[in-house]
Amino acid sequence: MKRFSKCLLVGLIGNLCIGQIESRAELEVSASVQVRAVSDFHAPLTPYGTWVEVGSYGRCWRPTRIVAGWQPYSHGNWVWTDCGWYWASDEPWSWACYHYGSWTYDPLYGWVWVPGIEWAPAWVYWRVGGGYCGWAPRGPRGVVVAPRTFVFVETARFHEPVKPSTVIVNNAKIINQTTEIGSIKYENRNLGGARVQKVAINEGPGTDVIQKATGRAVSATPIREVVARTPGPRGNPANDGETGKNAKPPAAERNDSPEKPPFDKKGALQSPGQDKDISRSNPPQQSPTPNAPSAKPGKPRDGQKEKNSGKSKD
Repeated sequence: MKRFSKCLLVGLIGNLCIGQIESRAELEVSASVQVRAVSDFHAPLTPYGTWVEVGSYGRCWRPTRIVAGWQPYSHGNWVWTDCGWYWASDEPWSWACYHYGSWTYDPLYGWVWVPGIEWAPAWVYWRVGGGYCGWAPRGPRGVVVAPRTFVFVETARFHEPVKPSTVIVNNAKIINQTTEIGSIKYENRNLGGARVQKVAINEGPGTDVIQKATGRAVSATPIREVVARTPGPRGNPANDGETGKNAKPPAAERNDSPEKPPFDKKGALQSPGQDKDISRSNPPQQSPTPNAPSAKPGKPRDGQKEKNSGKSKD
């Protein structure tokens, strides 16, 4: 009898695990990327960053060849789809780190990605109001995202490409004028396949608000079409034609605009300063310290770029 009970218990646990895997798999919409376990990310992401141990989060990934002041969801653009707002980026690892897992800022390593196997158009929090739209990367479960981690753009410019030189950061006035809206929700939808599937929906700012502010009509692009345009895993850059120092980073890594330095040791965002490549072959042994002169936080980077035109240093 005891042996039968043990077998029954093992069978029930097995069925529960299979059910969880199947539920998560339904959230995938890309036929070219199949993620079943966290280990599926290790090989594809290794050429573009380093894997580090970060406290209770375990093995996390941090990108290399990034400019000073980089943070998640700061190079790309928003696309309205039948699953809500999708973050499109030409960063070679965007297929993974903006649609699976979560981001957190570690005082030793800076921004690190915590792997996860659940897919969404984007894992962000939203704030809107006062003529501005803002977003911040969602942290791991139980982590409260500080308002200072939000980046903002004028709602009238929401449809434009995003880069660090065009966003507003750490502006208390805008933060106080905006409120957090929307959240990831789940719905059963037919996305052009043979069956209805459960998908994550990233609602964010309403299309009516965006259309009124930008003066442009917003229509939903099929999510499968948008995902198909996102570069998937490419393996080792050595197979892509150029290697080592001669390899050309994506546009996001070649940005010549003045960038904001990263967070200071207390976690506060710093003001925009000189552009600097902070890529390292090994993880830093201490918190990154900004070298750029401080400026008033909260001003759009475009203005800073004009002010510093012709004065940048290599």
